[in-house]
Amino acid sequence: MIMLVSGIVLVCVFILTLVFGIIRIINTAPHHVIASTSVSNTGTNSDASSNTVQVVSSDKVASTSDTYALVEDITKLIIELIFILFAILGTFVLFRYVKAKKEQYAAVSTNEQKPS
Repeated sequence: MIMLVSGIVLVCVFILTLVFGIIRIINTAPHHVIASTSVSNTGTNSDASSNTVQVVSSDKVASTSDTYALVEDITKLIIELIFILFAILGTFVLFRYVKAKKEQYAAVSTNEQKPS
């Protein structure tokens, strides 16, 4: 009975890990944004003989997501879920094994007969 309950508990742990893992990935997605800005107001001297400097202004802001961090989070979640599935499978296989062994052996009487 204890092994059956532990299997059910592991199924609940699997479901909770899945739900909270997805919530964790969704909540950390905004933190995986990479913002890069270009250098603004850069002076370049196009002609070495003249003393004029051209000012190039570029204010581009590029925002991309860090796909490696997202893939890493998803991979961690998948690995956790696979290990929990192995634990569930092992628990139920062990439960069936013990149940089969229990049926295989006959009950032994533990009452001692008193000598007369």
